[in-house]
Amino acid sequence: MGANTIIISLYFKSLGLSPLTIGEILSLSVIIGSVISLIFSFLGDMYGRKKFAIISRSVTTVSTFLLFLGYPIAYVFSLGWGSGNLIFSMLAEKSNNVQRLLGLRQSLSIFLSVFGSLLPLLLTYKEILLLEVFINLMALALIIPVEENYRGNRSFNLKSIGVISKFSTEALIGLGAGLVIPLMSLWFNLRFDVTASEMSPIFAIAELSLAFSSYLSIVIAEKIGEVNTIIYFHSVAIALLFILPFSPSFFVASIVFVVRNVLMNMTSPVFQTMILKLVPENERSRANGIVNLMSSIPRAFGPSIGGYFFNLGNLYFPFFITGTLYSLSTVLFFLFFRKTS
Repeated sequence: MGANTIIISLYFKSLGLSPLTIGEILSLSVIIGSVISLIFSFLGDMYGRKKFAIISRSVTTVSTFLLFLGYPIAYVFSLGWGSGNLIFSMLAEKSNNVQRLLGLRQSLSIFLSVFGSLLPLLLTYKEILLLEVFINLMALALIIPVEENYRGNRSFNLKSIGVISKFSTEALIGLGAGLVIPLMSLWFNLRFDVTASEMSPIFAIAELSLAFSSYLSIVIAEKIGEVNTIIYFHSVAIALLFILPFSPSFFVASIVFVVRNVLMNMTSPVFQTMILKLVPENERSRANGIVNLMSSIPRAFGPSIGGYFFNLGNLYFPFFITGTLYSLSTVLFFLFFRKTS
C-alpha cells in the first residue's frame, strides 16, 4: 500500500493517461469500492464477516494482477471492497481493549507500508504491482484460518442510525481529501519535477512517523478524551495544509507534508474506536460501512476536480478548497460530539 500510494498516479501517467483521466479513474474506483463496501458490510453483519472479507481480498488480488498487465480500469476494483470494515469488527470481537488494539494494528500496518514506500528506489512500477499481488495472496492466507464466533444477525434495523448520522462530517473530509491526497505524488512531480525514486524516502518518512504517532494518539486520547485529541491535532494539520502549496522548495514541502500527514492521520484509531464504542456489536460493520460511504462518495469526486485544476496548471487552489472543507468538518465534529464522554 505504501508503494501504491506513490506510484499509481505516475504509473497511469507512464501509460499515457492525462491528469484529468487519472483523476477520473481514481474517482470511479472510490465510488465502486465504497458502494460494494457498504453491501459487504451489511452482509457481514447479517451472515458473518469472515467469508466476505475473503471474497473482498480475492477480488483485490485479481484486480491488482490485471493492473500489472496494463489495464488501468482494473484499478477501480482493487480498493478492498470493505475488507477493512469487516476486519475492524472481527478485531473488536477478539479484544477487551479495542482502542489499544486498533492503535497497535495501525502502527504495525504503517511500519510495513514504510518498506513499500521505499520500493520505488529498487523496483519498476510493474514489479511493485506484481509484488503487491503476492502480498495480497499472503493476506488472504492469513484471514482463512481465523475463527469467528459472530454468526450474524438477520435484522436490517439500525438502532444506532442517530449516532452514525453525526459522523456525516466525514463527507466533508472525504471531498477535501479526494482533491489532493490521491494526487500528491503527481503534485510533487508537477511542482518540483521530482521522480518517484526521489519522493520515495519522503513518503517512507511520513509513514514511519505516522506509525509511531498512531499508537501515541491512543495514549493521549486516554488522557484528554477522543474528541479533544481529534480536534487539537486536526486543527494544526489544517493550518499546515494551507501552507503546503506555497513551499519554496521540495525540501520544505517535504517537511510540511510529513508533519501534516502525521497530525491529520494519527487519530485514525481514535476515530475508529469511537465508532466501535458507540455502536452495538451486531451493527458495527454496517456502521463502518455507512461512515465509509459518507466519506468515500464525496472523496470520489475529488480527484477529478483536483486533476482538472492540475491539468490547467493550477497547483494551489485545490489545497485551499481542501483546507476550507477540513475546517468546516472539524467545527461540526466538535459541535456534534463535544458532550461525548
